[in-house]
Amino acid sequence: MTEPLLLNVPLSRPALHVDVTPGGEIVLRGSFSSKFDGSTVDAATTTWPAGAPGGATIDAGGLIDFEAGGFHVTSRDPARHEVHAVATGDVGAACSALQVPSPCLPVRLQPMALSRLMTVADWNASLIGPREGLALEVVAPPIYAPPPAAVPYLAITGGVVAVGLAIAFFFRRKQRIAASPAGRLLALADRVRAKLDRADAVVAAPLAPALETALRALRAQRIDATSTEGKRVQAALEKVELRIDASEKQTRAEKEQEAADELVREFESALEAADEATLAAAPLGHDQRT
Repeated sequence: MTEPLLLNVPLSRPALHVDVTPGGEIVLRGSFSSKFDGSTVDAATTTWPAGAPGGATIDAGGLIDFEAGGFHVTSRDPARHEVHAVATGDVGAACSALQVPSPCLPVRLQPMALSRLMTVADWNASLIGPREGLALEVVAPPIYAPPPAAVPYLAITGGVVAVGLAIAFFFRRKQRIAASPAGRLLALADRVRAKLDRADAVVAAPLAPALETALRALRAQRIDATSTEGKRVQAALEKVELRIDASEKQTRAEKEQEAADELVREFESALEAADEATLAAAPLGHDQRT
């Protein structure tokens, strides 16, 4: 019986080729914890602590992009940080892009850093774990490999599961980003922009260019929401929002007063007409009595 091959997957390499035939199994073990957000990441999952936005959760997204490397995950254990996967025999899209033979294990530092509004270097520096990387065990392929006709069905099933996990991961990540300081600051800027679109032109004209500049800077991540400058931008946006709200309130009050004045004038005109009609009818009534 062939002994399993033991290797390591360093995070410093974009992708690692694994010499395994279709149907062959690999096992990845180990995890890293982040000093940035307290999350724990292994090869296929991210575990968030109870104090994170949204509470304690486990997301189906870890350090390795298995599907893009020509592997299909068959089991994952977030508690033991152990992931089993088999080689599908397909050419991995990430392997081709990185010019690494398939199958391979692409490291997902870039998308993970992007979801946290960080650089890859800063995200990598925040990870605490084994210096040699994740432990990789290459298991000898089974004596009976799946027939070629079965591979498309496995791929379709795996694709459906992967799409579902990707959608769930996307929404969780979107919620987490929205709850972050950067997300809240950008939401404030978007809210002010929406109010400015409805504001009086006299108020909106001088504010619109500055607000557009702020939105571009926030979307390009040129301002750290937690820094002193970020807090200055937040205070300025809140001040603009208060000014727009006050202008809208004043405009509503003026329109309400205008409508009330018009109604009062109509009532006064109606009363004057009624008085004139009463006076005009008074002599006629006197003559009839006599």
